[in-house]
Formats: sequence, structure tokens, C-alpha cells
Amino acid sequence: MKTRANTNVIPGTLEQLTDIRGITADKVKDICQQLGVCNWRELTTAVTLEQLEGIPSLTPENRRNIRRALKLDKDADHRLQLWDAMIQGKEILHSIRQFPEVKRASFAGSLRRGKDTIGDIDIVVQVAGTDRKKLLYKIDRMPLTDRIIAAGKSRICILLHNQLLAYFYLTDQQHYGATLLYYTGSNRYNFSLESVAAQKGYRFEPDGLFDLKNNQYLSTENEEEVFRHLLLDYTPPELREGQELIPAANQHKLPSLVTFNQVRGDMQIHTSWSDGEESIARMAHYVFSVFPHYQYMVVTDHASRERTGHVLRPDDISRQAAEIKDINDAMGYDYVKRGVEVDILENGELSLPDDLLKTFDWVIASVHSHFTKDNTARLLKACDNPYVHCIGHPSGRLIGSRQPYPVDWDQVFAKAAATGTAMEINARPNRLDLNDTLVKQAIANGVKLVIDTDAHTLAQFDFMQLGIWVARRAGCCHADILNTFTWEEIEKFKHSGRNAIA
Repeated sequence: MKTRANTNVIPGTLEQLTDIRGITADKVKDICQQLGVCNWRELTTAVTLEQLEGIPSLTPENRRNIRRALKLDKDADHRLQLWDAMIQGKEILHSIRQFPEVKRASFAGSLRRGKDTIGDIDIVVQVAGTDRKKLLYKIDRMPLTDRIIAAGKSRICILLHNQLLAYFYLTDQQHYGATLLYYTGSNRYNFSLESVAAQKGYRFEPDGLFDLKNNQYLSTENEEEVFRHLLLDYTPPELREGQELIPAANQHKLPSLVTFNQVRGDMQIHTSWSDGEESIARMAHYVFSVFPHYQYMVVTDHASRERTGHVLRPDDISRQAAEIKDINDAMGYDYVKRGVEVDILENGELSLPDDLLKTFDWVIASVHSHFTKDNTARLLKACDNPYVHCIGHPSGRLIGSRQPYPVDWDQVFAKAAATGTAMEINARPNRLDLNDTLVKQAIANGVKLVIDTDAHTLAQFDFMQLGIWVARRAGCCHADILNTFTWEEIEKFKHSGRNAIA
């Protein structure tokens, strides 16, 4: 039976409620008395069950601010896509790093873990205790800030003008690593770390790592020191979703995750020949200049004999090939590869015949219609075509607007592995398709992945980092990602696929 809180004394763990805008000590006492809550966890449960509605002294804005401060005010329909959150977050991070009071600041939470949608922006800030009031004053006056929701000794919560919430977790130099680790999460991962710490004689908290024998604080100026004390290998943020990889970190068997610098080319690009906005030459010169580690780029304009408008028609193919040859001659080597993206029709046939497909360096086959039906048979038939090298945005999802279509992925991945057909991680912010869960399943079946930006403009080449995040969350090494290979190695992959089908 729950013990009712003392109405005259606010429990120590709930004193932070008075940091919330509009919440007085009397209102906190009402919460404790009427809900019988004595600690933060009980309060979270009560708020989740909407029990704040029954407290007369709380206004609707009070209740909303409490939910915001507890990070319970997250509507799935109002989550930001990862790209938008990253742009917004970088603007905030840039602003606060200009303040002389801030010694270090880093993303935390789901943004740092690279989730495909973000509920709010979390930032860990190193600031001296004597400078925290100054920092609060400056954060309140940042152009992005609408108003302060909560402000305390160790945390500031602000509402941005776009109604997104940003949380600043304040810490000092000694505690910075543990604080960053804790607030990066996820909650499931933190619970696992707390268990591992307890087994090894430590207590892991937001404030740091403590030796249980003498309650002595262990300095953790960076995350690596926490992992070292726990005898674990450093685990990249993208892998911190649950406890699954704790044993691997304990046994020094964590995967060596793919990095952006290992990517050698972008293999889905659209130009003004179809629905892109730039010429092939302009895209080639831009990519060559901005991404010096790329060794190739593949132009994959839409092509079809079935539809008109913003597609490469069969009689355009030879003219585009001549243009690509002229560009490569001017650059001095075959930097631009001839690719194409074709439609997988309802019956599984492709929108170009094989005698044209075999002339391309790289062929992507994608579903662009009938998004509600089971498309397993269409994908299987496309994989069986010896001239199809990759399935584009395989699940067909559009984040926030279209659910993935039904597919038997066991069948599709088995077929792709057998035929040497790669699967795409489409890095467009509203796709991220395949997602990390399906990528894990694909690599478990021996399927190669290709990370593509599907760029239609110059700015969209930056989407590659989003695809890298998906791959890293799935535990991909560079050997799993085909476009970390040289073009000669990709040619070998293509021929082995054809031989497998034959």
C-alpha cells in the first residue's frame, strides 16, 4: 500500500518541481498530498496516468509544463525527422558554444543516437556552478528561445519558437563524461549499465560513477573513462538502444562500425535528365570538390517506356551516355558512372527491357506504385533479373506520411543474398529506408547494403550522414556497405550476382 506523502514537507527528490515555470511550493505540496507521491518515479507514473487533472490548484499550463519537464509531452505526430532536428540542434549548439561560460557542449539523447525521428533536443553543457545563472540569462535571450519551461541547478528546459523542447543538462568538468553517457541513453541501455556497475561495485548515476565501498566519486571527464572503470569497450552512441551489446562490449567483440570517410561514392543521383534540378556536369564537379574521398558517383535518372514526364525515355539513353563520356574525358577518368532507376511494375516486370538494362553500369529497381498491397512477389522477381544490381528504398515507407507496404522480408533477403542483389539504405530524411531493424535482418542474411542520398539537388548530397547513422545503428561494418568498395570490387560483386542467377 502506498504511503501518503507528508503534506508539510516536500520530498527532497520532488523539490526540483519548483524549478518549473508556474509551479510553487504550495502546488508541489498539493501534488504530494492529493496523489500520494513521494519520489520522481511515482510522480512520473501519476502524470502518465493523467492524475494531475484532478488537482484544482494546477492550471492547464502548469500541467503541460510538468509534462514537458518530465519529458512526457511527446506526441508521435509532432516528432521531427532526424535531418530537421540535426539542423535545429546545430543552430542551438553553435549559439551556446559562443558563450564564454560554456566550456564544452555536446548533443545527447536520441539525436546523438541517430534515431530517425526526434522528440526533443538534449544537450549536455559543461559550465561552472558560479556561471549557471549567467548561462540561464543568455539562453533565455537566444533568438530561438520562446520561453523557459524549467530552470534548476542541473537542468534547463526551454520551448523553442517551433514548439520543440530543448533540454540543457548542466555539469562540471569532472562529471562531464558520466553526464553525457547518462543523458545520451537510451533508458534501457542505462538500466543495463546500472546493473553492470552494481555487479562490479559501482553506482552509475547522472552525477557520475561512485565506488560502493567508500562512496567515493570516480572522475569521468569523458565517456571512455566510465567504460574503462566498468571493464567495457567504448560503445558508440548509435548502439546504445538496449542491453543486447553489453556482453559484446564486455568480451571486446563490438563491431567496427562504418564511417562516413569510408564511403567511396554515391550510387543514386538524379539530374535534370529526369526529375533532378542540376546538370550532370554541375553535380559531378560539385561532388568531386566537396567530397574529395569519393572515387565515383552514379547517375541514376528515372527511366521508363511506360510513363512520361520527368523520366529518361529509351531514345534519350544514348544521348545521356555521350554526355557522361564527354564529362569523364574532361575530368581525365571515369568518375561518373552510368546508372538508371527503373520501376518495378505491378507484375514484377521492369520499366525498361533487358537489352537496355545491360548497357548500364548500375541498375536500381524500385517500387513506385501500389503501396498498400503485398509486394513480396514484385521484389523477388526484380532480384531474379540478372541486370538488377540493387533494390531502391525497399520498404516504400515515407516517415510520417506512408507506412511500409507488406513484404515477407525473410523471402526477399534470402533471394537477394542468393542472387547477389544489394539493398538500399536510402538516406533521404523522409525515407531512411531500409530502417536499422531491417538492415540488421539483411546483413544477418548475408545481403550487401548501399547507402545512397537519392540526391536531386546539390545540398542533398549531405544526406549521406543520415544513411551512415542508419547503418551504424544496425551494427554495419564497412564490409557490409557496398559503396565503401572500389569500383573494381563493385564490378566483381555484379558479376558474381549474375553468375549466381545463371
